[in-house]
Amino acid sequence: MTRLYYSRKQLVRMLHLTPRQLGRWERRGLFPRRDRYGWLDLLRANLLRQYDRASIRPGTVARSLEAIRQRLPALADPVTAAGMGVFGGRVELRYAGTYMDALSGQFRLPFELGAVTAPPAVKSQADPAHTHAEAEQWFAFGLSLEGEAELRAQAAAAYERCLELDRSFTSAHINLGTLRYQEKNFGDAERCYRAALALDPDYALAHFNLGNVLDETGRLDEAIGSYLSAVRLVPSYADAHYNLALAYQRQGQPRRAVPHWQQYLGLDRQSAWADHARAQLKQALAKDGLKLVGSAAGATASR
Repeated sequence: MTRLYYSRKQLVRMLHLTPRQLGRWERRGLFPRRDRYGWLDLLRANLLRQYDRASIRPGTVARSLEAIRQRLPALADPVTAAGMGVFGGRVELRYAGTYMDALSGQFRLPFELGAVTAPPAVKSQADPAHTHAEAEQWFAFGLSLEGEAELRAQAAAAYERCLELDRSFTSAHINLGTLRYQEKNFGDAERCYRAALALDPDYALAHFNLGNVLDETGRLDEAIGSYLSAVRLVPSYADAHYNLALAYQRQGQPRRAVPHWQQYLGLDRQSAWADHARAQLKQALAKDGLKLVGSAAGATASR
């Protein structure tokens, strides 16, 4: 797993905190003050930020964590060793299948989960259903980080943790592959997409993404096969038609490109990509001596 460290300034910027907010947590002993911060610090700050959003005061959070330590001394750090959340405007501990109000120690039945949770940072020894639920938390955490460019490595780490818990989590394979693709780590991206397809051979997005990797690495014939699988599964998959048409043209097969340009234009008529597709369609027709018959959406090519 990638291990990254961040300065205080970076932490504040990436999680959209204020220095005053961070200072309050530090004064209450909720957050460490040091020169650099790592993965678990990021989890802690994200959870504390959500407590702030739920209008739970730092003092209440501190008393709640201390109450948990007294009841469960084996949990040296409840924030990173267990699931923490909010229920009824109070801090709640979710651990070993139980849901307990941190201050009162009162248990509840988990009919309704609160909105704030942080993924546990240790491997679960619980039953498979609980392990899958933990994997879902890590997947959701990865999604929450993905939108920030500087947090994508941490998002990838969250997806890796999800997959450690549940190798059958197809969407985690896909999302991790996309992050690796963005890094131009095409080998790892390909492995992720193939793992997703081994789990679900009818996953059109996985075929499309694999086609992009194969295209980037110069395996045009294989890329075309992947794009064809995507449009077979989802005939209205505009991006797959677009990339497939481009691949055929690069392969010197304009006649095969034409119907996919036409399919794309039937799905997208107004974007800049549509303008490019029209130009490419004209070029393909000219190269093969074809002429266009019918409307832009339903056109066919003939001699």
